[in-house]
Amino acid sequence: MTLASLSTLLAECPLVASVQPAPGVTAPVDFLVEAARQHQREGVRFLRLEGVEAIAAIRAATGLPCVGLLKRTYPDSEVFITPTMAEVEALIELGCEVVAMDATERPRPGEVALADLVARVHAAGRLAMADCDTPASVDQAVALGFDVIGTTLSGYTPASSGVGDGPDLELVAHAVGRGALVLAEGRYQSEAQVWAAMRRGASGIVMGGALNDPTKQTRRFLTATRPAAERVGAVDLGGTWLRFAVVSASGEVASVERIARPETHEERLAWIESRVASSGVGRVGIAAGGTIHPRTGQIWESLGIIPGQIGESWALSVPTVALNDGLACAWGHAQHPAWAGRRVLTLAFGTGVGAGLVDQMRLLVGPQGEYPRLNDLRLPTGERCEDVLGGAALGREPDAAQREAAVAAAQYALRTARGLYHPEVVVMAGGVGTAAWLLPHLDDVELTPYGDNAGLMGAAWLALRPPHGM
Repeated sequence: MTLASLSTLLAECPLVASVQPAPGVTAPVDFLVEAARQHQREGVRFLRLEGVEAIAAIRAATGLPCVGLLKRTYPDSEVFITPTMAEVEALIELGCEVVAMDATERPRPGEVALADLVARVHAAGRLAMADCDTPASVDQAVALGFDVIGTTLSGYTPASSGVGDGPDLELVAHAVGRGALVLAEGRYQSEAQVWAAMRRGASGIVMGGALNDPTKQTRRFLTATRPAAERVGAVDLGGTWLRFAVVSASGEVASVERIARPETHEERLAWIESRVASSGVGRVGIAAGGTIHPRTGQIWESLGIIPGQIGESWALSVPTVALNDGLACAWGHAQHPAWAGRRVLTLAFGTGVGAGLVDQMRLLVGPQGEYPRLNDLRLPTGERCEDVLGGAALGREPDAAQREAAVAAAQYALRTARGLYHPEVVVMAGGVGTAAWLLPHLDDVELTPYGDNAGLMGAAWLALRPPHGM
């Protein structure tokens, strides 16, 4: 097989089926052969295979060309995909058209030179595929003359641990930019992800677990049927109060405690930790002002309603998910039986102005926790929405002029949000958003079923069923 003929083959069918047993699972060769045949019947033309016996049997049964690899562990290296010359020789003898190997920058067993393995594959008239993890490893593989670049190991090595739980599309684009024939691989689970990789320039998509790993798929869908814990702690930090609740897996609030908002972040953490210890919960969700990184919990931006936050982190002694309060509130509403699975927009008008959108159980949130900035929306008067509509601006008892201005601001914000997000449902929350003097002036909106606990319930659901990728 030449690189040109491989390109032609992938143009006919870009889906490459990886037919391998799940890690730690012993699968009969007959099972793997039948899986490969099923893929072939559906039009797959190229396979990724592992193991001497499986490769021989599948090639004999299907006649399809393959990327071959052998997984072997050695005590002096973390590299296990075709790590030494012995595995390369075995794959050549098996007739594999493409030989795949770990092409990360990690040391190989016995300090084997990656260049020597590539040279041996080429000397045998075969193509070499680099299983890469980072842009640096892609650059190294291109320089060494690999014929095919795979994003196989992105997210599975220490050097690539921060890429997230979805496919590494940026690495695909980087490899394509180096002029390589690219096979996108690693955590592809949906049609949208496959299409995105193709649009980034991948010549093919390697999929294994999503196609034929019943263990992985069963685990994945079982996770969707149950919460992450039986009871969790929920924290709602607002401009006035800091509250803590214990919430069951069904969403029932067992207890609520509150104190006036402490002035320092250290005091807030200390009080929350004391509640965690006394309640015995093993997970916590936090809804708070500011922009909070969804993975690290770091508060990297804040408008000042809650002082002393920037640069601090919501790191507790138990697993914790923290997000901006508008996003958290939206996530809580999307779990409600009346709206689960729908496109739900939450407008939370309290001390400040917050918003969040959930579409078919997926929270729309920026990579660093960015939220819809409805608070910064400029009104026709030129004022910020939050400066007119937020409770901090209105005070405890707004006068008639303030109310009139706030109603106009809320109507303008609602029209703008509907025009931007096209929600099926709009839910109003917060002390101002649910006020009797405001709500009748807003058309076709729902009132939060959680009352004053909307923020707490949002925080609870962050812990019970964290949004995708958190």
